Amino acid sequence: MNSTAQAKFEFDPFSAQVAADPDPYFKELRDNHPVYYSDAYDTYFFSRFEDVWEILRVGDNTFLATETNLPTAQYLRTHRNAAAPPLASTNPIAPGPMLHSPYYEEMRRAHIAPLQPKGVAALSDFIGDLARKQLDEMLPRRAFDLSTDYAAAVPARVICHLFGLPADAADEILGAIGEIGRYKPGTQGVDLTSFFTNLRHHIFPAIQARRKAGADGSNRLYDGLINYRMEPGRRALSDGEIADQLVCAMVGGMESVPKVTGRGIMELHARPGQLEAVRADLDKNIPIAAEEMLRYCAPAQYTFRTAHKDTRVAGQPVKAGQRVACMLYSASRDDREFDNPDEFIWNRSIPRVLSFGLGQHHCIGRYLAQLEVRVLVREFLSRVKDFDFAVQESGLNQGYFQRGWLSLPVIIRS
Repeated sequence: MNSTAQAKFEFDPFSAQVAADPDPYFKELRDNHPVYYSDAYDTYFFSRFEDVWEILRVGDNTFLATETNLPTAQYLRTHRNAAAPPLASTNPIAPGPMLHSPYYEEMRRAHIAPLQPKGVAALSDFIGDLARKQLDEMLPRRAFDLSTDYAAAVPARVICHLFGLPADAADEILGAIGEIGRYKPGTQGVDLTSFFTNLRHHIFPAIQARRKAGADGSNRLYDGLINYRMEPGRRALSDGEIADQLVCAMVGGMESVPKVTGRGIMELHARPGQLEAVRADLDKNIPIAAEEMLRYCAPAQYTFRTAHKDTRVAGQPVKAGQRVACMLYSASRDDREFDNPDEFIWNRSIPRVLSFGLGQHHCIGRYLAQLEVRVLVREFLSRVKDFDFAVQESGLNQGYFQRGWLSLPVIIRS
């Protein structure tokens, strides 16, 4: 970006130019406009690691996703708040990401057990078996799509297992999620109405099956929500309310891991010395390399919040009703936090990471994602010695929210 462009710098995260190549814009923001105010969206964009870290740690219902954490450009332009907007509905209860304390935490506690470290550890052998079976099928072809045929296929089947869905539903759900999140010029955002509507019907039959079985706690993803009672009045949640609490866990479990895994393997392949170093001891080195993959390759670019109180963060006063955008992808490239942040370094020290968010809205599937990336990378590198990528045939999603490889053809030599 030349000096003239810097002097007249304008930033619109929804623009086609930013979607096509965000890195120079993000660097300019970090270096010269770390708190960038967009009057059109009444939003402050925070691009540095420390500032994002500070904002996400603020509690006491100061910053909430009541207007969703992924608003469209149309919504932001046409909804300017004179004060804090109403809190999300609790009757019927709104989807989890929009909720405020204590309801947000109560909904998470009701179904989080299978995604906690103990529950995730119990899935390790299952995930490994799925990965090996998928490679058994793919490797004889000598060429396949590393993203869709492996890095997406395995997590999708893990999610179906957790959700009590047939394994053959994985491809249909993956297709729906991919279509919702795919960048479409002119849309300028994610259609969250379709996002929930298209996925709820996959979850309804499993909720109804758990109700019929008595919700005895043997499937804690559903049973805690079925048995939860809203105060006052001890009201039970409807099937729709339960499904809305589970959609984000379903999407998160299928959306991010493929992009991290596929690109992570590709980054190692582009650096033969690093790949050789990792291969020297896969058991020891894969967990280390996976942390750099999660920093460097995590696809989420933004998460938005609305201020519900007058406050000050990162030195910036923010009025109730205004929005803040935490630029997760940019923060992970901040040289104030990481040495040489634009370079992939498999064994770098990573004291802090924002790839899974932080604070109230941290990613519910963090431990599962970490395990899946480790297993998928290890199984691939243990089976494949020589490979290459057909990058010219690959497909990159240039969305303003999730950025990553949707298609990544790989050629197996040995």
